[in-house]
Amino acid sequence: MQKKLVSILALLLTAVLVVGCNTSDKTGDSDAQQNEPSNTAADQKPSGDDTAGESNEEEDTPASNDTNTEDASKQPQQDVKYVQKGVDKTEKATESASVDQSYKLQQLPGFTLTQEEPGKDMLVSNDDDEVFMRIETIEASQSSFEEVKTTMQDYMNAVGETVALTAEELTAFKDVQNIEGYVVDFDTEKVIGVVLEKDGLITKLTIHDNDEQDLTDAMLNMAATISKK
Repeated sequence: MQKKLVSILALLLTAVLVVGCNTSDKTGDSDAQQNEPSNTAADQKPSGDDTAGESNEEEDTPASNDTNTEDASKQPQQDVKYVQKGVDKTEKATESASVDQSYKLQQLPGFTLTQEEPGKDMLVSNDDDEVFMRIETIEASQSSFEEVKTTMQDYMNAVGETVALTAEELTAFKDVQNIEGYVVDFDTEKVIGVVLEKDGLITKLTIHDNDEQDLTDAMLNMAATISKK
């Protein structure tokens, strides 16, 4: 009888130990699950920095140049006719103004007007930067046509043997008080100097051109549109 009682107690003790172990394992599993990082959709969303980066990228996208095009189209325009390599051409020119000189002119497409130095601008061909027209203006009240003409003659004589331009070659210039021009011809290049006085403004032009571009007439016809701002 006593042996049976001991056996029963042993079985009960074993059962209690087994149950306790199972409970401990489950508790451990539960704690492990709670400590595992959550893999929810919220965790997969871009961080605030990423979102900000995307926003900045959108803001940094260059704006359309439609506005610039519209502004250019609002500038005064006129047809400019010229001859290039024996072909008569007519193109729309847009008004451009000098940065620090007191003149404006009609500028053909394919040219860029830039400041060379104070008091001197360069109207340069976009296809060949060795083809250009230097533009210098001075108020007639500050100098005289004869003085400016003398400086031009000195420059042209230093370049080479000069030949005076004919009245026909200067027909693009209308309503001028005074005008004279000279050319120095090389094999495939030429340098042209023109001095003119109109509406109280004395303008000195120096053109460098070559046979490949042949833009002398185009530059002279743009120069003919020079006027005070």
